[in-house]
Amino acid sequence: MKSVLTLLTTAAMISLLGCASNSGVFAVAPDTYRVATRATWELGGRAGATRMALAEATNFCIKKGQSLRVITNSESYGHFEGGQVDMTFTCETIPPKG
Repeated sequence: MKSVLTLLTTAAMISLLGCASNSGVFAVAPDTYRVATRATWELGGRAGATRMALAEATNFCIKKGQSLRVITNSESYGHFEGGQVDMTFTCETIPPKG
C-alpha cells in the first residue's frame, strides 16, 4: 500500500512540473534584467507567475548585495497557458541605515 501511495505522489508531482516555467534572469541592457514566468491555475495562475517572477528577481538582486526595483511588469492570462508575467527590473544599491 505504501509503495502505491508513493507512486501516485511521485506521478502527481511529475505532472505538476509542466505547470510552471521560468526563463531565468537574463540581461536586456546594462544593469537591466528580465525574467518571464508562467503558471497554470493549479499553481496560482497570474498570481503564481507574479510570485515566481518576484522571487527570482529578488534572489538575483540579493546575491549581488542589492535590492530589486521593478521597471515594468506585464501580465496576461490564457485558459490553456495560465498566467504569464514578463518583468523587467534593475538591482539598486541598498542605502546605508542611519
